[in-house]
Amino acid sequence: MNLWTLIVQPQVFFQQLSDRPVTLGLPLAMVVSASWLRYIAFFIWTRNLPFILPAELSQVTPRYWLGAAVLGLLCWPLVSWGIYGGIIQLLTHSRWRAWQVAGWTQWPMTLMGVVILGIAGLLPATGRVIPYDQFLTLSPKVPWVAQYRTWLELYTQTLQEQAFGSIIFWLVLLGSGWSLWLLYWGVKALAPTKALITTTILAAGVFVWRTL
Repeated sequence: MNLWTLIVQPQVFFQQLSDRPVTLGLPLAMVVSASWLRYIAFFIWTRNLPFILPAELSQVTPRYWLGAAVLGLLCWPLVSWGIYGGIIQLLTHSRWRAWQVAGWTQWPMTLMGVVILGIAGLLPATGRVIPYDQFLTLSPKVPWVAQYRTWLELYTQTLQEQAFGSIIFWLVLLGSGWSLWLLYWGVKALAPTKALITTTILAAGVFVWRTL
C-alpha cells in the first residue's frame, strides 16, 4: 500500500486500507499539510508587498502572535477534518475509519499545495500598495480600524489583479475534484451502498464552501 496505488488504483488502496488497523497519523498529516502549504504559499506570494498586519496589532508581543498563529493553523484543519469525517461516519457508521478515509482524501490538496508553493515563489505579487503606517498619515483623524479596513480593500484589490489568483482557483478546483474521486472509492470500501450519496452530499458542501 503506497501513494502510487492511491493515485492510480484508489479502489485497491482503500480496500487494502480497510483490512488494516485504523491509524490516524498519516491522515492527520495530510489534513494539516494541505492547509499549511497554502498559508505558507500566501506569505511567500506577498513577500514584496507591505506586511498585512497594521503596526497597532504587530506591537502585541511576538509570543502572543506565535500562539495565535499556531492555534489557528491547527484548529481550522482539525475542525474541517472533524466535520468531513463526521459526515462520513454519520452515513456509513464506520467509526474512526471515517476520519481515516477523510484524511487520505486530502492527498490531492496536499499535492496542489506543493505546486502552489512553487508557483508562489516564481510569481510574487506585484503592485503599488503603500505601507499601512504611511496610509494612516493621510487621514490622521480617522480611527485606525476604519483606515485599516479601507487599506485592506486596496490590498485585496491588488491581489485580485494577479494572475496567480486564477492559477490557484483552477489548482484548488482540480484538487477538490480529485479528492471527491478518492472519497467515492474510500466510502465504497466502507459501505458500498452509501458511496454515491456520501460523495454527492460532500461535493455539494465543497461547492457551497468554494463559492462563498
